[in-house]
Amino acid sequence: MKDIKIQNLNINSKDKKYSLVICEKPNVANRIAIALGTSEIKKTKIKGNIVFDVLTKENTRYVILSSKGHLYGLKNTKKRGKIFPIFDIYWAPISNSHNKNSKNVIELIRQFAKETDKFIHACDYDQEGELIGYNILELICEKAYNNSHRAKLSTLTTDDINKSFITLEKTNRNMAYAGMFRHLLDYIYGINFSMAISRAIKIKNRYSHLTVGRVQTPTLKFIVDRDLQINYFIPIPFWSIKAHFKKDNEVFIFFFEKKRIDTLKQANYIINQCNGKNGIVNNINIYEEYLKPLHPFNIGDLQKESFRLFKYSPIYTLSIAESLYLKALISYPRTNSQILPVSINYRKILYDLEKFSEEYKRYVTILLNQNKLYPNNGIKNDPAHPAIYPTGIKPINLNSAELKIYDLIVKRFFTTFGETAIFKKTKIDLLVDDNFLFNKEEKNILLKGWIEFYNSFYNYSDNSVDSDLQIGDTLTNIDIIKDSKLTDPPVYFNYSSLLSKMEREEIGTKSTRGNIIELLIRRNYVTVNNCNNIKSTDLGIFLIDFMEKNLPKIISTDLTRALEHYLADIEGGITDRIFILNSIITDLIDSMYNIQKIECISPIEHPMVRSNNFMLIGSCPVCQKGKFQIIRSKKTKKRFISCSGYFSDGCTASAPIPQQGSIKNSNKICKDCNWPILNVFYPTRRYSKNFCTNIKCPTKLI
Repeated sequence: MKDIKIQNLNINSKDKKYSLVICEKPNVANRIAIALGTSEIKKTKIKGNIVFDVLTKENTRYVILSSKGHLYGLKNTKKRGKIFPIFDIYWAPISNSHNKNSKNVIELIRQFAKETDKFIHACDYDQEGELIGYNILELICEKAYNNSHRAKLSTLTTDDINKSFITLEKTNRNMAYAGMFRHLLDYIYGINFSMAISRAIKIKNRYSHLTVGRVQTPTLKFIVDRDLQINYFIPIPFWSIKAHFKKDNEVFIFFFEKKRIDTLKQANYIINQCNGKNGIVNNINIYEEYLKPLHPFNIGDLQKESFRLFKYSPIYTLSIAESLYLKALISYPRTNSQILPVSINYRKILYDLEKFSEEYKRYVTILLNQNKLYPNNGIKNDPAHPAIYPTGIKPINLNSAELKIYDLIVKRFFTTFGETAIFKKTKIDLLVDDNFLFNKEEKNILLKGWIEFYNSFYNYSDNSVDSDLQIGDTLTNIDIIKDSKLTDPPVYFNYSSLLSKMEREEIGTKSTRGNIIELLIRRNYVTVNNCNNIKSTDLGIFLIDFMEKNLPKIISTDLTRALEHYLADIEGGITDRIFILNSIITDLIDSMYNIQKIECISPIEHPMVRSNNFMLIGSCPVCQKGKFQIIRSKKTKKRFISCSGYFSDGCTASAPIPQQGSIKNSNKICKDCNWPILNVFYPTRRYSKNFCTNIKCPTKLI
């Protein structure tokens, strides 16, 4: 990396015309400046924003700015959101806690846009990034999008950045339109149906603020349907039979060929017929099983594998992957591709990776000694970016989570180039009493192939010892037993299986599916227990029941899937977005008028039903009549818990709670004082803890 000499930047400098580069993130702007510039780069801070002034060896000048994400969001032209349906919306500067500095950034970009002779759009190359740059170039830079150039970056290495700026492309207006249309759909569906349903549904004689979304609600339905299947599941008994046979001094376990026997009568009959009778080896079938290498990671596969191995949530995995990308250690993670193109230079990356550790060096040596070096690419492709791969830059100062994900990505990269693994499988049939067939299976590995590189992450069965049995051998029957079992209910969704379900149903995007799951948790429509099972709450079940009865079309996966296809067609320039939008609005208006006729009072008593200013969390242990609720003071804006029986019964039970972090109900009661136990989660620190709400709890006085 080049050493940077920091100098003051003269905003009004007119010594040489410059190209204005718009980035999405400050780290990206910094890396572009380092890659393009000489050892001397001008850098200054203006109203909290870093501006880079770079002069290349070819005497080309760049001014590089970062938007820090979206500068514009959709807004309703009406001041109050009480009139709906709402379709009169526009793009307005964002001003909230997430982007307080947006006005300063807008003004800064506007100043530099006046003097530039060339605009370069260098935001992330996907729908969101394209839309961010589109809004900046159109709304701030006076409709400069058509005349701007596109820097397409899949990694932030110096070589790739320079190559991208040498081969600048045209901006992709259709990709921007697809991103814009996604925001329009989400806004129109979200705000209109959320308002309509909140008006229609009352909870405990109060209007409740409920939210729905075109992806959020169908996903919730998956979870509710699965939970109902589990709740109403009736287990069915069945039996299996295994037997111990002996040859010389070696004991073998055989299983009856029919793995599931439906009646006890049939199981007893088999045991009675075979009990005490020897078995004869009737057949031995030996064959080889070939297991191809795993495909390269796309973001969905990485999120699922990260959850399987480390129990990281999808959104946390994505945040780690983005951190690794910004450090130029991996390629752009928000990709659906399972394909590694030849252009990334496999050998160069391998030569770089072997320098990092003895383990990596051993793996690279094996790969380079193979007859060929070509990845086992998957079928999923993403025209914007390749599959996720390590760049070969040495990792420095990574935390434990980043190291785990980085190591996983590197070893998956090795794995895709590995040879096919070969197993020897042996099936031995044993005939008892001339009519009853038992068998046993053995599996031994002949060639590890790609498993060598993924050994720490991949479990495979290997008996390692072959049975010394021959056809015609007689085995002595030691015992035969039946095992009573019950059919298993469907399993609860976890992060991985829910992501897979969303992918199969083609709802959401590679980048947003994890966010959708987290949103359902925040809305208290679902919970995640210690076993990482995702379960619907009473509120989530009630909402889906209401939607199924009154708005079945809105929660249909068919509708959501169709909309995703429309978005893909818009990006590909196949479909007219205005025609689709008019069609969607027509359907939405019909649903709006239908729902206005409904008024429903929810019968549920959920421990965390949210209303406008309180959250119920459990029974009051003092008066034993009221419910504890979390209240936020209108005057001080501070939150605390108090008993709902204050006005009716005069109960004064109350207690302070943490003012920072997200509060959730743990559904547990303190064993020492019977007060509710809450959980506080601090997102910035990725840290949570349970605490007793009673400030006089005996455990706190010790």
